Amino acid sequence: MHGSLRIRKRMRRARAIILSCAFALIGLTCSAQITSYDNYPFINADIDTIHLDSTALKSFFVKIKEMKEGKRKNVIIVHIGDSHLQADFFTSLVREQLQRDYGNGGRGLIFPYRVAGSNEPNNYHSSATGEWKGRRCVMVSPSNIPTGIAGFGLQTYDSTSSIKVNIKNAADLNYSFTHMMFLHDKGPHCFNWVVYTSNDMKDSVVIKDSAARWSIGSDTVAFKDTMNLFTMCTLQKDTSQYEAMVYGMVLTNDQPGIIYHTIGSNGARYADYNHSQYFIQQLAQLKPDLVIVSLGTNEAFSKRFNPDAFENDIDSTLVNIKRVVPDADFLLTTPNDAFRSKRYPNPDIADAVDVIRREAKKYDAAYWDFYHIMGGYASMQKWYKRRLCQKDHVHFTAGGYTLQAELFNDALHKAIKDGLDKLAP
Repeated sequence: MHGSLRIRKRMRRARAIILSCAFALIGLTCSAQITSYDNYPFINADIDTIHLDSTALKSFFVKIKEMKEGKRKNVIIVHIGDSHLQADFFTSLVREQLQRDYGNGGRGLIFPYRVAGSNEPNNYHSSATGEWKGRRCVMVSPSNIPTGIAGFGLQTYDSTSSIKVNIKNAADLNYSFTHMMFLHDKGPHCFNWVVYTSNDMKDSVVIKDSAARWSIGSDTVAFKDTMNLFTMCTLQKDTSQYEAMVYGMVLTNDQPGIIYHTIGSNGARYADYNHSQYFIQQLAQLKPDLVIVSLGTNEAFSKRFNPDAFENDIDSTLVNIKRVVPDADFLLTTPNDAFRSKRYPNPDIADAVDVIRREAKKYDAAYWDFYHIMGGYASMQKWYKRRLCQKDHVHFTAGGYTLQAELFNDALHKAIKDGLDKLAP
């Protein structure tokens, strides 16, 4: 009985987060330009810095230097988070600025969230035919659908189904692609896939699921031409094949530069990614040079927030990731200030911030303290009065996410510049 009660509470919490994100989507249909931090006196721009960067991010700086010198083709960043990242408003601005500065290696990881029944970034569009069921890592059902690198899993038993994805360019960045890495299940009962590599649906590549045993796999498709869309169709070779699972697609080009993967799942906590069946295994396939983790909002949102349990969950996440990508550097960001029930300031966020800062030092990770930079306890009300956050006092508006991105970009730019200066002969 207690177990079912916990499940119901968790489902209600997840639905609340989804609703909040839906409101965020309404307010984020246009962009906003922030001209000066002086316009926002509650911002502590003087402490806008990445801490411990000189030691924790040294390997990342070396790889940036090597890429600038032509000794390395790409530097790969993976940014993990919750609903603030699933919609890709904040992270798209970070990605675009880094790629303007250091080169555009491609759009990176995408997932057909819309097909899974969730909200999707506005910089690409997915659609499907046939019957599909999706699951987020925060949900307990459907229990037969495992989740992977995107914090989601997508399943079909329909042998005539398809997924179509159309990638949009940024204002001054071309996100067309030449390669797609497809993350999916492989096994004797999995459908084959046909990937149409031309707009007229004439050219195609067949991905055969011929593995003798169940496993997760990745297949890379090289497109004959530079693409901005593709269509994938299931193909049943015989009646022994009855299922397909999709975990994501990685889109890249042949250009040197930054590849910035965004991973976000509404309502997600550290524990949810720890319990995601294939998350760690598929993260290893992305081969990140820098892992950024922006979680803690949903842990602190609970009225039963436990700092010790939160610390243990961060421990598990960092240990698991370091095990599969031992050469990656780490950057932790703190959650923003947020209210409970739209009107009650949440003192537990400050405790969550303290835990994250301790964990960063413990694991030799850099950290960015957005909570104190934005104004600290109850500062979200000041953001709300300036139309920088939604009514839920958890998510931001277009202007708010733009301001957050500019603060993060400024801190990261300074860290990289200082790091490269120290590496100079």
